[in-house]
Amino acid sequence: MKFKKLTTLLLAGCMTVSLVACGGEKKEGKDVSGDGPVEISYATFMVGTHQSAEAEMKVIEEFNKEYEGKIKVNVEELPSDSAYVDKMKTLAASNALPDVIIGKEGVRELAVKNGQAVDLMPYLDADEEWKEEVGEGAIEANQDGEALYSVSNQKQIIGYFYNKEMFEDANIKPAETWEEFMSNNQKLKDAGHPALALMTGENCWTTNLLLAAMIGTDGESGNEFMTTFHPDSYENESVVKGLGMIQECLANYSTNDAIGALAANAMNNFEQGKAAIIANGLWMTPDFEDASKTLPELKDKIGVAAYPEGGLIEQYEVGYVLCTNNKDKEVQDAALEFFKFKTGKESQAVFLEDAGVLPLTDLVELSDEYKAANPLTAEMLELSASNKWDFNNIDNTAVASTIEAFAAYYPDLAAGSMTPDEMAVKLTEAAAKTQ
Repeated sequence: MKFKKLTTLLLAGCMTVSLVACGGEKKEGKDVSGDGPVEISYATFMVGTHQSAEAEMKVIEEFNKEYEGKIKVNVEELPSDSAYVDKMKTLAASNALPDVIIGKEGVRELAVKNGQAVDLMPYLDADEEWKEEVGEGAIEANQDGEALYSVSNQKQIIGYFYNKEMFEDANIKPAETWEEFMSNNQKLKDAGHPALALMTGENCWTTNLLLAAMIGTDGESGNEFMTTFHPDSYENESVVKGLGMIQECLANYSTNDAIGALAANAMNNFEQGKAAIIANGLWMTPDFEDASKTLPELKDKIGVAAYPEGGLIEQYEVGYVLCTNNKDKEVQDAALEFFKFKTGKESQAVFLEDAGVLPLTDLVELSDEYKAANPLTAEMLELSASNKWDFNNIDNTAVASTIEAFAAYYPDLAAGSMTPDEMAVKLTEAAAKTQ
């Protein structure tokens, strides 16, 4: 199931949009109100040590500068993904979500359910320039019938990073099959290296990326499951098979702190040379150049690979939600301006340069200079041009209650007190809670 609408285009040409802090000539801010700035609210978890924190700050500062005296964005900063999701769920219950939010892990669905989320299709249809910058691929990925309740600002291509030195020490190469992958894990362990930077806290991010790949490359049936949104049952052969491999990985081939660890812990383990493999996206690559995060001697020893059987997660994130239904028109108009700015090509360019995030369309291209300076990104795009299986990640496909169930039951799975079949039943039961 290949869909290569962007990859080939991203490989060619020079930068259409300058990759410098929203680059290009400053545009004239639109007058959306008569007296003083209209204040709007926005919540984000891209702060502190988050890989996209610098890009996030630049985009917000540039917007406030461009719309100075007209619109002001008041930002609520949440310290982690889980803190963000918990706070947004609480606010959704009382119809008090900020004007613009990121709709991850079921937050979008709650905003739709409580009536705050705005259908964005009429606004995209009325603004052809913005619609072109977002692109049909991102629109189709998040469309719900004729309605569209969220817009992404990035395309994700996710494989895994590996420590070349550890691989050489264990005399292995990136696995072509899952059997070889599990064998590689044992060889790494025998050579004294924890194989995998896994974690079961928060949304089980790195662990569930690996699980998604195990399922999504398991023939047509497994691939279909990992391209199905909000499945109501996890009781199938591909999921159980994947959970069996994850059980073995958590029990035998991960770091000692994997159970209950957060994404930051998993990334630190890889970046500090304490694990040989981490499943994660290209937004992690700026960390490899940061000596405060990654061992200086490690940055040139990091490789990137597709998953066994030629698999890659290729998707558009859930993205941003406009939550201004029933608010004053001036707030609606102002929040829409910020929403367009946040998802437009200038912001995409900033996130590409500062966070390694792939843009939505070829309106923001990767120049030869950029690819030379970011070889892991260039290599991943080459892998994307030839891989066999494309699929989504579990964060995109599962409902919120199922994502929570992964974190709840992985410790029992790892300890052997729950079988893969039993966990699949628990995941199905969790999915029913959000139906």
